Amino acid sequence: MKSIERELLDIVLPVITELKNYFNSLLHEEDGEKVYIYDEELGDIASGCTMGQVAGFYVFLNKIEKNDGLLNIAKGLVKTVNEIQLKDGGFSQPYFAKKGEPPVVDIAEIGAVANSLYHIFCATKSVYAYDTLIKAADYLLTQVAKENPGAVYKRPQASSDVLNGDIYAAHAWCRAYQLSKKETYLQKVHDVIQHVASRFSKHEEGWWPYSETWGGDIEVGNSVSYQGTIVGFADICLPLLSETLRDNWLKIRYKAVETMLKAMKEGPNERTEVTWWSRDWENTWEIYLAFWRCRNEIKEVKEVVLGRFNKLREEVDKRKIEVFSPHIAISDPDRTPVSTTFRKAATFAGILSYMFLDEGII
Repeated sequence: MKSIERELLDIVLPVITELKNYFNSLLHEEDGEKVYIYDEELGDIASGCTMGQVAGFYVFLNKIEKNDGLLNIAKGLVKTVNEIQLKDGGFSQPYFAKKGEPPVVDIAEIGAVANSLYHIFCATKSVYAYDTLIKAADYLLTQVAKENPGAVYKRPQASSDVLNGDIYAAHAWCRAYQLSKKETYLQKVHDVIQHVASRFSKHEEGWWPYSETWGGDIEVGNSVSYQGTIVGFADICLPLLSETLRDNWLKIRYKAVETMLKAMKEGPNERTEVTWWSRDWENTWEIYLAFWRCRNEIKEVKEVVLGRFNKLREEVDKRKIEVFSPHIAISDPDRTPVSTTFRKAATFAGILSYMFLDEGII
């Protein structure tokens, strides 16, 4: 293991232990077979996305501890994820849901968990991990915009091109292709990367807007958080791209991350983070995933990543799992919480595992 990778792992080991103990405390087993996580703040079984992310984290834990019992937990959780996946292959999003209304379906739920499903299958050969990922990939094909083969609607009712939704889809199609070798998925990866690359710097140098209209106007402006999502989640697609497209994307990635670094020094404002709910940059871990991807090209990001994870270790030492408690508190008795501690912890655990598993570092 290289020095920075070893250094990061040493930094986060106490955090990993805290997460493991927390997730273990939420595990439930029924009839000696069904394994699931109950999210107490949500008041229900955890979402398929978050349970899948935690299942992937148990795969990561096994790499560290060499304990096959952890793989059994991952297999049990992913079986439950498969059972609660929507029949059409989508994933529902149970947060801020109004009682009596149908659940929100959002492809971000697929994008966030697809990588976990891939790693779970590689480690355990779980048929449930494979089936869940392929069904999700097929669902994403139904969400491709008629206006552009490289654009994918983030939600079924959407009518504009949401750029980070596109990358969530490409990310999932990449992993589905690597398991199934279905050429349709490979073609869609190329379509999306070409499209997203073509929109970089079209409105402002170094930026993608969060979303555009089909007429080319900005619908929602710049966002460090979503730029980090695009960079961080696109990276696993690189081995599937043509040399020309890959080289072009790497140049874009470099520029995009430089722009993010400058914006973070400036701080969140209407030009750098229009979407107010994602201005908590320190706890938007997709940003640090994007920086991690560029650690060998941009020297500054190494210091940023290691600095943030050192601070996290100190925070966890003092506050334990409460570090991941959501900052958004909206009291509405007719709706479920906007987020929960478990959801935030699961998101972090998933991204941390991707930082190591994607590159075979451990």
